[in-house]
Amino acid sequence: MAFHQLVLVTIAITIRIYSCQVINRPPSMHQVFQSSYYIQRDHSTPVKIDCKAHNGNITYQWRKDNVAVRNSREVAVDSKLGTITFTRIQMSDYGTYQCFASNEYGTALSSPIEVKEARLGSFPVDHVFQDCTKFQHCLIQCRDRPVCEPASQCRVEWKKGLGTDNNVPVSDRVAVDGKGNLHILYVTDEDWDGQEYGCGLWNEVTKTFTKGSMTSLNIKESSQSLIEPIEVYAENTKAYLGHTAVLQCIFSGSPIPKIQWKTPELEVIDFSNTNKYELQDFGRKLVVKNLTSNDEGSYMCIADNKVQQQANLNVTSPPFINPQNKNPQMADTYVSGGKNAVFYCDTVSAQGEFPPSPPIWKKNGKDISASRGVEFSVSSDMRELTVLETKKPTPTRAGSTGSYQCVSENSEGMILKDAFLAVLDPIRIITRPEKSYNIDRESLVSLAVDATTDPALSLQYRWRFRNANNQTTPISSTGGAYALSNGNRNLTINAQGLKKQDFFQLIGRYYVEIYHQYDAEFVHVDIVTDILSNVTDPVPTVPQETPAQANLWFLGIIFGIIILIIVIILIICMLYRNACKSGTYPVDEKEVAAGHDPEKELADSGFHDLSRADENGHKFDNISLSDDFGKQIESDEDSMGEYGGDLDISKFNEDGSFIGIYADKLNNSKQSTV
Repeated sequence: MAFHQLVLVTIAITIRIYSCQVINRPPSMHQVFQSSYYIQRDHSTPVKIDCKAHNGNITYQWRKDNVAVRNSREVAVDSKLGTITFTRIQMSDYGTYQCFASNEYGTALSSPIEVKEARLGSFPVDHVFQDCTKFQHCLIQCRDRPVCEPASQCRVEWKKGLGTDNNVPVSDRVAVDGKGNLHILYVTDEDWDGQEYGCGLWNEVTKTFTKGSMTSLNIKESSQSLIEPIEVYAENTKAYLGHTAVLQCIFSGSPIPKIQWKTPELEVIDFSNTNKYELQDFGRKLVVKNLTSNDEGSYMCIADNKVQQQANLNVTSPPFINPQNKNPQMADTYVSGGKNAVFYCDTVSAQGEFPPSPPIWKKNGKDISASRGVEFSVSSDMRELTVLETKKPTPTRAGSTGSYQCVSENSEGMILKDAFLAVLDPIRIITRPEKSYNIDRESLVSLAVDATTDPALSLQYRWRFRNANNQTTPISSTGGAYALSNGNRNLTINAQGLKKQDFFQLIGRYYVEIYHQYDAEFVHVDIVTDILSNVTDPVPTVPQETPAQANLWFLGIIFGIIILIIVIILIICMLYRNACKSGTYPVDEKEVAAGHDPEKELADSGFHDLSRADENGHKFDNISLSDDFGKQIESDEDSMGEYGGDLDISKFNEDGSFIGIYADKLNNSKQSTV
């Protein structure tokens, strides 16, 4: 074969092997997006937003308000690179966008992003005059501020002098508060009568500045040059976890007071020994870095240890993954077909905030609610999604492979977490040894195991041995009675020529673990023998179940016996109760209660003269079938008519007895014969 042909064959084999080793995975989104993008209407250069995902041949789609974006002169989408470019944005182009990255196995989603207009309005044109007193505080308001977006990129700039082209520098006696107002903390000769001040706005995104209203000062003289500190401004701040917050306190006074800061725990902040806090603006601003929930609270600012103000910090956040939950949250998952796959999405809000909404689950960007109970199971708190009996995709079936998303939100925003599920061919054992082998000291046993799995993965084999004492040791190398071969698929046990003591060391259970990085299967083989050991040595046996398993069986048996005893006791009680109900009827008690004497009546009737049927001689054999009252028994049927004509049921006792009444009839009858 020619050299170039050999090279081509080698390349072809390499490409084929490489293609077989790639797991069929859905896309995984790797682009980090801002929550909002601000674009100016009349922007001069195109604005581009990137979307990047990994895994396979990916096609991108952008949607605005859940409708696919079509290419136009104003907006263009590159389905191969994932970019969306705004060349000439219109008002209708502002809104909520989302990137979808798809391959043949699924679709990954970006978090929704807002495209908003960056703009800066105009101040109204006016001019006012303001009185200020020397050595005292003078507040100059920035009136009628126009809209400026994004607000975080807008700043107030103060100018003074004719034409307002000169900046007013912030100093120990000049401050600008969070609303943009100018504070002259005490007026001096520098602030001369008739001085003009004007506020303006600078937008960092649009790179534009707009001038504001003008104020001319009218300075009044004062002989009081010493002024005690006075609190004139304090600002409450809201900031997100992990971000930076700036708190501000402004005091007036002559001379300017020094400011001291305390934490919510009322500890004085030592700025020389901390990286957490920083002072700015001549001590009037406190910067708190890398915010945590513990930073929330009321900070105290104190002027010359005389006057204090309070600045509140609210640390908040959109929902985030609960760091206390040890389960892997929205992790990419590989699972063998037929097994379940579980995704976790435990979201929480910042401390003191309302909890976020329960997660909404999606597959490839679509709600799964219609398939719950069939393909999916969701926990009662919605934080766990189980993909049931996963299936690989086929030309006629989507299967379980895909990208899965959970979405949760609170008052501060939302979170979207994305993870993929790749379903693999399961590990199938195609060759396995017998369950047990009985060996002697001349045996040579070969235990062969082989299996198949997903073509993208390679299987490994690992052997272990457990003896009768439940001690487990790995079989990792060839030596002694063991020999591993065929990539550890075969284990040969050679008992030939071993001493008796060494031979019995082979008796036990052998395990082989067949595994790759995502799954494992196990096969075990018992090696037993009929050879007896020395009298003083225990006979090795196949190891029994672990103590924990044995205890469970023992507890189960005990519990069953207890249940059986309880059932037997209940049956005995029921039988005894029925026997009590069917015993001697309390007729005597009823007769006595009716005013009769049953014993006397029986004696008078001669009933005791009759002998028992089981007594010797059977005395009643010669007794006439006529009764003692000379009345012939004409029938074997008992008739109530003989005892008083019509039956009066009102004379029966409530339990149906009538012997007392019958006794009256007997007495009357007896008297009539006398």
